[in-house]
Amino acid sequence: MVGYLAGLYFPIAILQPHYSDSEVLNKSEYYRFIVSIISAIITFCAVMVALFKDDLREYWKRPKLTFSEPSQMTIEDLSSNSQSGSSNDTLIANRYISRIEIKNEGNLPAINTEIFLEKLEFKEKGSTIVQPIECYGKPFEWNGTDSTSMVLPVGSKKLIDLVIITAPEKISTPDSQTIKTPSKIIIGEIESNKEQLKGNWYATFGLYAQNHKPISFKIEMEWTGIWKPRLTEFKSQYQIKKVVA
Repeated sequence: MVGYLAGLYFPIAILQPHYSDSEVLNKSEYYRFIVSIISAIITFCAVMVALFKDDLREYWKRPKLTFSEPSQMTIEDLSSNSQSGSSNDTLIANRYISRIEIKNEGNLPAINTEIFLEKLEFKEKGSTIVQPIECYGKPFEWNGTDSTSMVLPVGSKKLIDLVIITAPEKISTPDSQTIKTPSKIIIGEIESNKEQLKGNWYATFGLYAQNHKPISFKIEMEWTGIWKPRLTEFKSQYQIKKVVA
């Protein structure tokens, strides 16, 4: 309606060039006309590049971070079950560690990369009620470092620990009694309690970098609450996988 009224009342015809029907462009005028059109297009493109060069550069040259399950997502941290130090001592796990692999498949390094636990839920086995658990919002430490921030070079792969399950412990009480504490599952810095052992855990992690848009991934864990001293046996009690966030 607005366009119709504008066309009805605005004298657009005065903008139309008027040439005599007998007037014909000569060759030089025709080429000057073509050159002026090409120059206008080049000028327009130069202005667009000047205005949006950073956006255009980021489109072609940028980091690209992806998450994947490593070849062995859960590993065991072994120790001897005796004090002798003999090579014949039986090795047992004192904890299990589940990791995720992060790779930079782009053509620029990812700067100041951090990972946070953003959402955590627990559902007890046999229940339909999902319990939300408060997250602390602290970044994770990268494996092999004491740093929570990392530069990921082009083509690099980095592992980061997400979940730790500790072995049961024997603790002496002040009255000389010995009690056995159960295993714990630790996600980030969130520790399970005695009501949160047998069931499913759902954890969503967020990745942030200075030159990369925020992305997230989700992990689902199922644990019976039963501890086994070696990973081959423990795998029947504990499963973990990356799922669609």
